[in-house]
This record gives sequence, structure tokens and C-alpha cells, in this order.
Amino acid sequence: MKKSLSSKILQLSAICGFLFFVSNCLDSHRDRIHMDTGVSVKTLGPHKYQFVAIGRASVPSVEEQDLFKMKKTSCEAAKLQVTQRLDELEADQKHRQFFLEQKEQKYFGDGEYCELTYIYELPPAKKQKDQP
Repeated sequence: MKKSLSSKILQLSAICGFLFFVSNCLDSHRDRIHMDTGVSVKTLGPHKYQFVAIGRASVPSVEEQDLFKMKKTSCEAAKLQVTQRLDELEADQKHRQFFLEQKEQKYFGDGEYCELTYIYELPPAKKQKDQP
């Protein structure tokens, strides 16, 4: 009687352990996506652009599966691409960063990729009043 009770408990423990193991494996399985990173520029007029940039998270944050770090570093990478491209397009403007306006932000792959949309528009020059 004792053998059958202990064997039943052992079997039940083994089944529970197996189910626990399987449920953990199923939850942690994630499909990895791959997206091309970079920035595209659409010219909307003189000194007016729309930038759409996709940045990838840092390798350590992806390896650690740290969602906060992945979102932060992927968006930082996208913004860096936009600012570098803006530097090329508007090299003579001193305060060009000031005129960047973020319009949209999307995450892909649990934050591994971030897509940012910015609009840049240089405001028209202020007219100076003629003094007599």
C-alpha cells in the first residue's frame, strides 16, 4: 500500500513538473523579426522634410530581453540617424535640431526596432522693420 501511494505521488510530481516545464517553454518562445534599419527622407518643400527612421536596439538589451532598454536604445538609434541626415541636408543652419518635431513612434519586435517619424521645417525669416 505504501509503495503504491508513494509511486502515485512520484508520478503526479513528475507530471506536474513536466507540465510546468512545457508551459514555461511555450511562453518564452518568441519569433524574431528582422527589419532593415535606416532613414528615408521626403522633401516637402524648401527647408522642409519628413524623416522616417528605423533603429535597432543595442545588442546587450536584446540579449537580456530587457524591454525598457530595447525600446530606449532602438529609438535613440533612430533619432541619431535622423539628426545625422538632417546635418547633411541643412549644414548651414545652426539650430536645426530645434526645428525637428516628432510626429509618430512605433515599436516592432517587443521594442527591438523603433520607427520614428519627424517633420523638419525651417521657419521663415523674420522681416525687420526699416528704421528712418
